[in-house]
Amino acid sequence: MNELRKTPEDPTYSICIPNYNMGDTLERALTSVMDQIDSRFEVLILDDGSTDNSRDVIDMLKRRYPRLRSIYLKRDRKRQLGETRNITVREARGEYVILHVDADDVWEPFIADFIEVFHRLERQYGRDILLSGQQINIGRRSFLMRYGPYRNTHRAQDRDLWLRAAADDAYVPLDHRVFRTRLTRPRKIRHFKAVRDSWFHMLYDLRRGTGLSQYVLRTLVSPIWKGPNNFTLRFRIFRSLAVLPGLVVSRFMEPLPPPSNMQLHGEFVDYREKTRGTYAEIMTRLGGDPDLSFLRPDAQQVFSERH
Repeated sequence: MNELRKTPEDPTYSICIPNYNMGDTLERALTSVMDQIDSRFEVLILDDGSTDNSRDVIDMLKRRYPRLRSIYLKRDRKRQLGETRNITVREARGEYVILHVDADDVWEPFIADFIEVFHRLERQYGRDILLSGQQINIGRRSFLMRYGPYRNTHRAQDRDLWLRAAADDAYVPLDHRVFRTRLTRPRKIRHFKAVRDSWFHMLYDLRRGTGLSQYVLRTLVSPIWKGPNNFTLRFRIFRSLAVLPGLVVSRFMEPLPPPSNMQLHGEFVDYREKTRGTYAEIMTRLGGDPDLSFLRPDAQQVFSERH
């Protein structure tokens, strides 16, 4: 795909936010972002065919915030969250893209500080990286288009991208204090989302195709044998009942094989644990300056803590 032609008015950073029926949280979430950005930024929100009041909320906020841009799509059930994120990256006007700032998150005013930390690490590495903070990620748009795009999954699309970047030594997990709060939604919505997310996460695992027989067996016996995962009994029963139907459904979906040099999840975990750290720990490991005095005192505290 051709790169967008830049104009002097284009932003440097695009904060990309997908939305589907989050009208009850949108205003608080978007306001928390818009109130901390300047002319270097745009916020691009993509509404994926919402049937609630989301569009009214977005239009109202666009009148208040000129740096908020929207895309409205018709609902397509074949388009899952991974492809929705791809559209936001393709349509972003910024050189850098900030991801996983979601429509039900309220953010403390440290997004610009996270970006400054990224640039210092990027310069130290001397190449493109995907910096993965706590519920916030950033990378150069061209880099994300090259290492992505996201594959069309509803769950684990971020983990899938991290895995592919890690396989080429381009994934950097950053420890810091979480500076976002997930807004509480009605119990009925939370329960439905938990079941739906569990189903789609299982489909992702089944579509990977590695260690399939062991995965199915462990899931089938999980109500009896808990294993290392800290799942509730109700959740383990649900997974046990869903895994065989999920196996059938996954056979009709596009396979999602892992990289040839990182086939096993444990290999990714080992890479992540060797690579991760606070800003000071990563910079020290790279032979750079670990000092955080370029940040405000409150931001220094955020990025000096281990998550």
